[in-house]
Amino acid sequence: MLDAIFFEKRGIPASVIITEPFVPTAVGIAELAGMPGYPHAVIPHPVGSLSTAEVRQRADAAAAAVEALLLRAEAG
Repeated sequence: MLDAIFFEKRGIPASVIITEPFVPTAVGIAELAGMPGYPHAVIPHPVGSLSTAEVRQRADAAAAAVEALLLRAEAG
């Protein structure tokens, strides 16, 4: 989250992908970093125990949300 905020504050579009249990942490970090409401893509938890094929499925499912996050700066 902090890396993405670092880039965003410098005008470089970034995207954060987190798993469901970490939503409250991501929200808190964004607030503490001075960017309350910073958007992020959320995927199901866990990921560490998934096979390569399952990780690819999660990535494919999140791709549209990540693209929208990265392109939002252009639209604004």
